[in-house]
Amino acid sequence: MKAYRVVGKFPNGKTIQPFLQDIMANDEEDAKHRLFSTLGSRHRVTRRSITIDSIEQIDPSISKEAKVISAFRNDREIPSQVVTETTSSEEE
Repeated sequence: MKAYRVVGKFPNGKTIQPFLQDIMANDEEDAKHRLFSTLGSRHRVTRRSITIDSIEQIDPSISKEAKVISAFRNDREIPSQVVTETTSSEEE
């Protein structure tokens, strides 16, 4: 899976609501499908009324979306300050 950033807008009542969403998907078509599914279920918006301005693949480390962070957690490097060494007394 890869991380994608989707930018666009959809009608929300009398206003046009812009959105920026980070999604995990296999390719751009899958990212579109997942976005339509998510917005449709959350906001009752039809696929026809959603306008997608751009879809781009992103580095998962720049995402702030919880699902993306969780999915790519093992791929991130652990800072050396966080890693602690075990002492011989703990091993015994």
